[in-house]
Amino acid sequence: MSALQNLPANLSYLSPVGFKFSLANFPEVTYFCQAANIPGISLSTIPIPLPYKDIEEPGDTVSYEELTIRFIIDENMKNWLSIYDWITALGFSTPEHAQKRQILKNNMELKTDAVLTVLTSNMNAQMNFKFFECFPLNLSSISFDAAGTDIDYVVADVSFRYDLYEIENLLNNETSYIGKPVNRNA
Repeated sequence: MSALQNLPANLSYLSPVGFKFSLANFPEVTYFCQAANIPGISLSTIPIPLPYKDIEEPGDTVSYEELTIRFIIDENMKNWLSIYDWITALGFSTPEHAQKRQILKNNMELKTDAVLTVLTSNMNAQMNFKFFECFPLNLSSISFDAAGTDIDYVVADVSFRYDLYEIENLLNNETSYIGKPVNRNA
């Protein structure tokens, strides 16, 4: 068997700038998004006691890391304030916040869905990572600094929790092998 037979079908690398992010109820955050992550996933284990050493078997609990995005704050701070209002309404620490929570609840906006689209090297959509029932956990502070020599626009980070995420392959390029026969000789 020659080395050429083991070459992958696609030799293009995944670009870190090839993505789009959309947060269903917050288009102003979507437009200014600068960075996003595909959260990691982990599986619990079950220890099996043996006389000399415990061994681990796959468990039945899947855990997802937080979804974190970074966005440029617009001049009117509308995108930062929309996440701020969302968090304070969810936490309702004052009667005013309880009112905001009721407004969000009436509009079905306590939680929302998000989509992170990964693009090919030609900037075509290739995969959607769909996050269901997202809500914000934290929103970073805003720092101002008059001593800067260049204009670095103000950014903020926000972290979300969600129920789960699903992966949709838009190009049908068979990236998953579960349940499919793998032809190792191809």
